Amino acid sequence: MACSRCWEDPEITRILTAPICTKCGAAISSSYRTNSDKNSLTPNRFCGACSKAPYVTARSCGVYSGALEASILYLKVNPHICPRLRRILLRTFFEHHASLKCDKIIPIPLHKVRERQRGFNQAAILARLVSKESGLPIDDQVLRRIKATERHRAGMDAQDRNRSVQRAFDVVRPDSVEGRSLLLLDDVYTTGSTITAACSSLLNAGAKSVNVLTIARVGYH
Repeated sequence: MACSRCWEDPEITRILTAPICTKCGAAISSSYRTNSDKNSLTPNRFCGACSKAPYVTARSCGVYSGALEASILYLKVNPHICPRLRRILLRTFFEHHASLKCDKIIPIPLHKVRERQRGFNQAAILARLVSKESGLPIDDQVLRRIKATERHRAGMDAQDRNRSVQRAFDVVRPDSVEGRSLLLLDDVYTTGSTITAACSSLLNAGAKSVNVLTIARVGYH
C-alpha cells in the first residue's frame, strides 16, 4: 500500500487531467492535432496512436506509477480497494460518465486456471464497485477467457502482446450483448492488446459499442 505523501505528490502519483486524447484518454500536449467544433467550448484532441482501437472511448484514473501502481499490485493479491482508490475510480467514472455511457458493465475475465490460483478476479471487484455506485448492471459471465497468457509480460513488445491475446476471449451468450453498449473494466491499460482482443470479441458477437475504464495506463504521450 502507499503512504499519504505518495498519493498527494503529483510527481509520484500522476492523476490524468486535461488535456487528454478524446478517444483513448492518454495525456497529450497541445502540439497534438486538434479538431475544433465551433459549437464546442473544448477542442477535441487525438493522439493518433489509438485510431485503430475498436473501442469508442477509454479512460484511466492515472499513469501506472506511484500509489496507483502500488494499489494495483496490492489488489492482485488482496481483494481489497483502499478508500483513496475507491474515490479516484468513482470520480473518474462519473466525470466521464457521458463518454462512458453503457447498458452494462463487463469485467475483463481471468483464465479459469489463473483465477483459481489467485482466488478472485480483481477486475470483477472494480466492476462491482462501479456497478454498486452507478446502479448499472454487471455481467461477469458473458465474456470468457479461453486462452491462458503469460503471467509476466513486462518485457514483451506490442507485437508479442498482440499475438499472446489473439483469440483469447469468447462470448458465452451473444444474445446478452447484442445491440448493447458495454463498459469494460480492468486494472491496467498497458499496450491495449488485451482490451482490443476483448472489445473485438464483444463487437463480433453483436455489441453496439464498447467503452473502457481502467485504474491506470502504462506510459503517456
